[in-house]
Amino acid sequence: MTSFSLKTPNGTVAGLDTGAGPPIVLIAGLGSTGRIWGNLPALLGRRFRVIAPDNRGVGGSRDGRPFSLAGAVADLGALLDERRVERAALLGASLGGVIALAAAAAMPERVSRLVVASSAARLTGHGRRVLELFRDLLLYAPPERAGAALMTLAFAPPFHDRFPGFVDETAGLWGLDEADLPGTLRQLEHLLEGWDLRDRLPRIALPALVLCGDRDPVVAPEDTAEIAGLLPSAELVRLPGAAHSVLAEGGEPVLDRVVRFLAAEHDAPGRV
Repeated sequence: MTSFSLKTPNGTVAGLDTGAGPPIVLIAGLGSTGRIWGNLPALLGRRFRVIAPDNRGVGGSRDGRPFSLAGAVADLGALLDERRVERAALLGASLGGVIALAAAAAMPERVSRLVVASSAARLTGHGRRVLELFRDLLLYAPPERAGAALMTLAFAPPFHDRFPGFVDETAGLWGLDEADLPGTLRQLEHLLEGWDLRDRLPRIALPALVLCGDRDPVVAPEDTAEIAGLLPSAELVRLPGAAHSVLAEGGEPVLDRVVRFLAAEHDAPGRV
């Protein structure tokens, strides 16, 4: 596993690069750096080349211009160029899924497949209230408490009871570095300005896997399902009993499904 840091017109983009094989870019959610993925890059790195950047404003990508969705797409294009990747699959969770969709719409020639988890194609009334809740929490709670508090929304109640150690570990991975607070708040403010990708999604003719939990209190399952309904070649997987962190809550069965989907293009008969 190697670390990288590159200069782009928007500022520095930093992250991790590991494994060998077909390339995949993991795009994290609000306020998260690449470390939020835990051991997922290592697991996927057994079969794929995995690139996990920090989003603009946090981690090693703190400097430069303020976060914007268009800027995140430009950062991703610069990242692919610098890492010498012609085409990559994109796996994005929450805000990362929004970035992945916007990137696939803007530069489809650079994207091979999409995995989108717990994301929305637009800012809904419910979504606005959730973002305002996040903003208030970040503004008025101590930064070291933010990760622990947000775990109440990230995982469904039964998951907390079954895997308390995992939830605590994830809270530590998300737990906001005080230096990342300004960048995270900028991400929030940009999202609160609104976005709507619905008119672009029908033109994304890429295989897509869309995942949502049917107990997600952050992004309504109906909003994630809307993405699958608008993408021409999407499969929707709804996880019973899961909340926002479907990749973790789904465990090995969901990971296996994601791996099979990502590998399908390369395992097709007659492909070399």
